[in-house]
Amino acid sequence: MAAQPLPQFPSTSSIPPACFYTMQGLASWLNQNPTYKQYFVGYFPYLTATTSSLSSAGYNPANVPLASDVTSLSSQQAYQYNQQLQLFYKVYRFNSNAYVTNYNNNGPGPIYYTFKTYAERNNYKSSVALVNKLYPFDAMANASTLNWKIPFPIGG
Repeated sequence: MAAQPLPQFPSTSSIPPACFYTMQGLASWLNQNPTYKQYFVGYFPYLTATTSSLSSAGYNPANVPLASDVTSLSSQQAYQYNQQLQLFYKVYRFNSNAYVTNYNNNGPGPIYYTFKTYAERNNYKSSVALVNKLYPFDAMANASTLNWKIPFPIGG
């Protein structure tokens, strides 16, 4: 039996690639890809379900600008956030590759990232907290029919 390919992001039931996660957050990505805003109605302020009265007034969720949770940072904060994002990328990319390599494989299963030190593990937990603020995983997984998947460990 041939392995079924994974769906390309951002289709339904697909896995967001590591490069999807930036300091600008999901709000910025949705502003750049407004057709996906309809799936996140209720997860962001000002994105409401279109009612007949709002539709007749010209309301369209795709036209609503969304603000990121991170708007202004000191140089120290920007440096710290960039360090956290780099560590998140490293672990996410490793785990994603491990999952994709073993997708539809009946072998022993993927071998996920192992932290080298306790400090690295704690730093990673901080990076997950930052990414979870910028990209609410629950909203991404439950956003209507998109059902984006993160099928490998995130929390460390």
